[in-house]
Amino acid sequence: MTIMAAKGGNSGCLTAIGVVFLIGLLASIPGEVWIGILVAASAGVLIWGLSRLNRQRQAKRLADEQAAEAKRKWEAHQQRQAFVNELGIENVRRLDAAVAAVHRVSGSEAAREGWLGDTDFSADITGITDRYRRARALRATAIRLSGLDAPNQDDRRILAEAQAAAEALEEAANRNVALIEQCAVEAASIDESLRKEREDARTAEERATLHGQLNAMLYGIEAAPQTDHVDSAADRVIARVRGYQEIKRQIQPLP
Repeated sequence: MTIMAAKGGNSGCLTAIGVVFLIGLLASIPGEVWIGILVAASAGVLIWGLSRLNRQRQAKRLADEQAAEAKRKWEAHQQRQAFVNELGIENVRRLDAAVAAVHRVSGSEAAREGWLGDTDFSADITGITDRYRRARALRATAIRLSGLDAPNQDDRRILAEAQAAAEALEEAANRNVALIEQCAVEAASIDESLRKEREDARTAEERATLHGQLNAMLYGIEAAPQTDHVDSAADRVIARVRGYQEIKRQIQPLP
């Protein structure tokens, strides 16, 4: 017990000495250094706070953008579904094909260069949409009438007229769709023709350049002075070889 008390007393003394030493060490630090430490610490805290605030703002902005995109997609889906209910899925597909063809025409080189004139198809698309809408409405109303009990002769007559009118409206709209798609095909054909013309022009230009270069080369060859004999190392070596062979034949004894 006495030993443990002594150890506890020694530990307390060491702690007190350490505290006194630490206080003395801190007291020996100049005031300017303390000011620098406080400024650095304050700057660090400020930077950390601003960084955290910036991260929070970025996270909120990203969440807002994702929510807005999800809302936009949902609204687009709802509008698309309402459009399908209004026109019918097949008619919507035909209308989509017409709109895609309009984009191809408008984006063609033929349109940009003015070969196609006015390429505003908004009235055509509106007319196609209206015809499909009226045809769909006629059929929907006819279905309701045909569902009534005890149909009479007038019912059958007006139902036949409604069916014929709906078919006529859809056929007219389909012809307009086909015509717009044909415009896209023709625009692509003009684009291909313009591309071919550019390639032909580049080929003709390159051909003229190469002809000029070859003519200059040929003229240089023809204009160069012609010499009957050119001193050639190959000729000299061949002559030496033949001389050696002749000497060998002369000194070789006859059989």
